[in-house]
Parts: sequence; structure tokens; C-alpha cells
Amino acid sequence: MHLSSLFSFYRNGVREISVTGEIVVSNGTETLFSTSSERLAFPARSLLKPFQFFAAGLDPQTWTGDPLYAAALGSISATAEQVEAFKQLPDRRRHLIPKLAIPNIGYPMDEAHREALKAQSIPPAVEYHSCFSKHLGILEACERNGWDAGTYNKVGHPYHEKLRDSLGALLGQPLRCEWVVDGCGLPSPVLELSQMAKLFQQLAKAESLSGIRNQMLRFPDWIGGPKRVDTRLMAENEGKVIAKEGADGLLGLSILPSTKYPNGLGIVCKLYGGYQPFLAGLAVAPLLEAVGLAAVGSIPAGQTIRYHYRPLEQTRCLDISPTVSARTAVFPGDVPFSREVSLDAEKGDHLTLSSCHTTLHVGAHADAPSHFIKGGKSIDAVSPDLYSGLCEVRTVTKKRGEVLEAKDLGEFKTRRVLLRTGSFPDMEHFNEDFVALSPELIKKLSESGMVLVGVDTPSLDPADSKTLAAHHATLNGKLAILEGLDLTQVEDGIYWLSASPLKLEGADASPVRALLTPLSW
Repeated sequence: MHLSSLFSFYRNGVREISVTGEIVVSNGTETLFSTSSERLAFPARSLLKPFQFFAAGLDPQTWTGDPLYAAALGSISATAEQVEAFKQLPDRRRHLIPKLAIPNIGYPMDEAHREALKAQSIPPAVEYHSCFSKHLGILEACERNGWDAGTYNKVGHPYHEKLRDSLGALLGQPLRCEWVVDGCGLPSPVLELSQMAKLFQQLAKAESLSGIRNQMLRFPDWIGGPKRVDTRLMAENEGKVIAKEGADGLLGLSILPSTKYPNGLGIVCKLYGGYQPFLAGLAVAPLLEAVGLAAVGSIPAGQTIRYHYRPLEQTRCLDISPTVSARTAVFPGDVPFSREVSLDAEKGDHLTLSSCHTTLHVGAHADAPSHFIKGGKSIDAVSPDLYSGLCEVRTVTKKRGEVLEAKDLGEFKTRRVLLRTGSFPDMEHFNEDFVALSPELIKKLSESGMVLVGVDTPSLDPADSKTLAAHHATLNGKLAILEGLDLTQVEDGIYWLSASPLKLEGADASPVRALLTPLSW
């Protein structure tokens, strides 16, 4: 798995700390932004508390406006004030406390209250646990529905089946996932980050979640606590953002609907270094600022920060696909591009309708394994995920007619690489002396975990090759191939590549519209 670097701290221009993780943004219909092309999944854990409360099905008339229920939607710090409020629990909830199955009872997350309790030799208590109210809410659901309270922490319990169905309904498809045991003893579904982001988008917009949404907006202090990132984000963006810290490096944000994003946005950040909310707050700062919202967190004294991704509003695509026309050069003997117009609006027809005839290896294109291997996959069977994700553009210094060897290239920062040789300078005139790639180089890329190689030439192999040894070295298509790219206006660096081939049944290749989105690396 490739680790995405989100940002780095520099001291006097020297990189000192790099923060790795992933960020995913959803508008509910699609994933608008992701730092990874992989479908990464993690235990959702306490990030799911609003949705776990939703699945409990408590009547809004009984809990709306009650901060003690708002605590079930967050992971409270258990300040002295919060714990004192718990003492006012009505009898209908208080009698459930002995049934709580919370392991590892400790002291509050709130530092001041924790130290005060220890100084007075007051022992740990279940009321200090950040999941105390969530467990109470589930036990209330058990009591109301006649479910067994003694097994509410087991994955087969009716409550967790209800949770599975509720999450599936919000995601728009049945939820099939693995479950693990959370730190508070409850089963937690393992969800893809894109699924988590969609859930938080639903929290921003769905009518079924309006009661929970309003409760979180009304009582931000009860979602986290003083100095907590989620509480601060809601306070800084009153009425516009819902935030929820999660265990082990998760942070979820619901951006409420606006003119530009009428369905709102869901943002999920996962840090690979674990629970470091200060860093998670900084990680999402460019995204928040791009949509006109306030970020939280300050840069440590003596350091500067540099982000390694660009937010939604700052992205711009670079088109690296040459224009395809009758003038486009193709391999000698191959079929050039031609277009036939059967209806023409310019000549009085009610619409324009045309067809084209050309080799599938025209302009920027993706080779399928069936192009060079008997029985290899056709282009419709190759995973489109290979053609979308982080990539590195690298200039190579070879003379025309030479072969690029494995020793000529060092390590790469991404799992996709586009090589600029500059040896096929005119897309309308075919020259046979373009730089080719050695089979050893391709094999090295394949075996190192690279998933795609692209070139600004018509082929990986020399123009006169009959064996296509470089193509064969892709290990039967394990390494995807892009050819015919126009990299003349692209600087070396890290980009987001989007170059999906058409789903042409049985085809040996497909033209692509290859686009690069610049990233700051």
C-alpha cells in the first residue's frame, strides 16, 4: 500500500517531519477527491457514533435539546461539568448503568479533571469513559425493543443488525463488511474511506438525520470538549460544519449545504500515525479554506508547513492527450484516423452525427495485454483503477534511438510513472528513432509494485521490434501501459492522473483522454 504524504514541517527549509495519511471528499453522488486510488478500508470505530445513535432509533421527542444525549453523538472529554451533569440522569437511564459492558475503565480525557481526580485519590469510573453515553443509548434501544441487554456487545445482536441496515440505507446499497471489536468493547464495521465520507455527507443533508445534525450543531462542547479539534471546528464555523474525532487517526467532517455544494460535503481524514487530532486538523485545513471555512491549529514555532496536495478549488487539469485528427501520425501500415459525417447541422440537418475509423493505438492510448500476449486480457477486462491515481512525471536524458535502461532511473515516489523522453516531438510526423524502454527496466518497475508506466512515444519497444520484449516484461499486463502522451508542457513532479480507457469489448487497446491534476509535493 502506497502511503500518501499529506504535509510536512520544515525547519529552515529542511524537511523535519512528514505526516502521512489519506483524505477523501464525497458529495454523496461521487468521490470528488481522494489522495489514494486504492479502496482503503479501516475500522470506523468512534467516527460512527452519530450513526450508531441513529440506529438505536430513539424518539427525537425524548432527547432533542438534551446535552446528555448529545454526549452519545461524540466522544466527550468528561470534564468536571459534564460528569456532574451525568449525575442528573433520569431514573429511566440511571438503572441501565450496571448493565454497561465497557472494558478498560479509566480517567477522563480532560486533563484538568483527570489530574484533579487523581490528586483526590478518586478511582476510575465508567462515567468518565468517552463512550459512556453511546452504550447507554444502545441499552435504551434494547429495553424499548425487547432485545437481550446482556449480549448487546456481540456482532450478531439485533442492534448491530439494525446498524448494518441503517448504514446500508444511507450508503444506498447493502453493507457487506468485516467487523472488529472497538476499544470500548462494541463491534465496529470496517468501512472504506469513501463510505465514511459519504456517511458524513449524509449527516450534512439527509432529512432522516436532521435531529442528530441539529443536536450536534447545538451542543458542540458535548461532542468533544475544551481544546478538542472537533469542538473547535464547530465553534469556528458555527452552523456550517459538524466535526467528529475518531480513534486511531480518523476525523470526519460534514460540510452543510451551500450554493456551490447544495448536497453538502463529507470529508474524512485518516492519519497513519494514529490519534493525533492536532495534525488531523492541520491536514484538512486547505480543504476547509478552499470552501470558505475556518481551519484550526497552529504551526509549531520555528517550523513552516508545506502541503502535498491541492484542495478542490485550487485544482486545474493539464491535458496530456494530443489532438486526434487525420493528421495524427500512426505506425506505418496502421489505420489512420478518419471521420465520416452522416448528418450535419451546419448544412441544415436537425443534428450532427458522425462516425470514425481508426486504429485503437491512435494518439494517447492504453495497450491491453491482448495486444501482445495470446490469450491476454482485452482492454475491457483491465481494471480502470490502474489508470487513475497519484503519478510521477520524470524527464529522462537519452538521445533519440537509444534505449532507456534500469540503471538510468532511480526510485519513484508513486506507483505510476510517466516518462518524458522528448524523442517523438511531432505527433503529426512519425519518426522511428524514438527512445525505447528496455525489458529489464519494465521488469524492474513491474516487480517493484508499479502499476502503470506511460511514455511520450508511440511504443515502449523500438519501432522495428517484432518481439515486443518490453511489452512482455509487464508480466502479462500487471503493469498498465499508456503510450502517445503529450508531456511537452508538463513539469517534473507529482500529479493526479486520470486516463481511463473506453470499455471496448475484446479490444487490444483504447484511446484515452489523459489528464493530470497538479499536486504540491
